[in-house]
Amino acid sequence: MKRTSQTAPQTLEQRIRRLEKRVALLAGNEKRALATTLNAFHPALPLGLGVVVLVCGYLGLGLPQHYYQPLFAGLVVILVYHRQLWSLAPGHWRWPQIIVNFLMLSLFFKLLIGGGTRYPLGWLKVPVLKKISPTEESPWYDQLFPNFEVAWQGIPTVTDLSFDVTMIQSFLLIATLAGAVFRFQPFASLTAVLLLLVSIPTFTSFNWEWVVLFLVLGGASLYLQTYPLTVRPNHAQQKDE
Repeated sequence: MKRTSQTAPQTLEQRIRRLEKRVALLAGNEKRALATTLNAFHPALPLGLGVVVLVCGYLGLGLPQHYYQPLFAGLVVILVYHRQLWSLAPGHWRWPQIIVNFLMLSLFFKLLIGGGTRYPLGWLKVPVLKKISPTEESPWYDQLFPNFEVAWQGIPTVTDLSFDVTMIQSFLLIATLAGAVFRFQPFASLTAVLLLLVSIPTFTSFNWEWVVLFLVLGGASLYLQTYPLTVRPNHAQQKDE
């Protein structure tokens, strides 16, 4: 009799939980229902994966060289957490995860707008004669007769011509995002093609073996944060109780 009296409330409680999960799904709260159904990941998983992503990004892309890249990364991090698209890690895991996400996005924006300063006419040089001044170890005839050599020298007003490719890429990226937001597809497609054409010389300078790992592992790390699965099971049980 005692066994039946103890098992009956448990089965009733399980049925009530199942009904609550189904109601949550019908109400459109899939994330909460998924968090209660699946086993939660430890917060160290996306954090450790993010550190591996940073290493791959450094080996493939290098360090950010323009302040636009961390600026855009900071804006995206603030917007994403404000819209609650990524779940905040619990406790002392929170700020390390936010910093890792910021660094990952900074490297990602270097991939998009990492052109830097370019000198398109840096190859243009002209031959000039340079006089080699004799030294103490030079023979006596070099001191009597001047010695000249032919060297290639750039034209100061032409060779030093430069432009900021990162600024052009940023303008095209903002124009593409604006066209996508306002659903002006022809304009967004045109600016995206121009951004790709401008970025081709920059893409060739990256180590794409590490860049591919950076993109794949970075996407996996960010995907683990899209659902509230970074809470440990004991934390979830304490919240339910």
